[in-house]
Amino acid sequence: MTIAHRTIAAAALGLLLGCGGQHVAAAPSPSTPEATIELFLDAANAGDLDRMATLWGTAEGSSAATDKPPLAERNQRLTIMQRLLRSDARRLVSAENTVPSAPVRSYEITQGTRRFVVPFTCVPSRFGGWLVQEIGLDAAMPTAGPRNR
Repeated sequence: MTIAHRTIAAAALGLLLGCGGQHVAAAPSPSTPEATIELFLDAANAGDLDRMATLWGTAEGSSAATDKPPLAERNQRLTIMQRLLRSDARRLVSAENTVPSAPVRSYEITQGTRRFVVPFTCVPSRFGGWLVQEIGLDAAMPTAGPRNR
């Protein structure tokens, strides 16, 4: 190995070691709560848990950027959300701004013949834009049909 190769190899190793355990700075989220929710629901329809994690979080940042909750738990939660929120169609039905720092947008979601309204609470991210913080998944839970006797 020449001196130039050693220098390049040492620099690359230093970069790799220096990045260990660090998160890359998060990109700004969409600029409106509606855009964030639409992209979140698009990711749910596509089964893209990684994209959902970049749009879901707290004011501290997305779940993907903060690693909260930890990866295994995050993927379990996102899988449940994804299964409950998959849709054939959706539309915004109400926008509540009672708390400007945590606006609530309610979407009617259609799954086959089922229709239900789900509230999404968004928060501004410290990296810019909005994130989905809470989802009223109770409304998306399928109800049991009549029991056979």
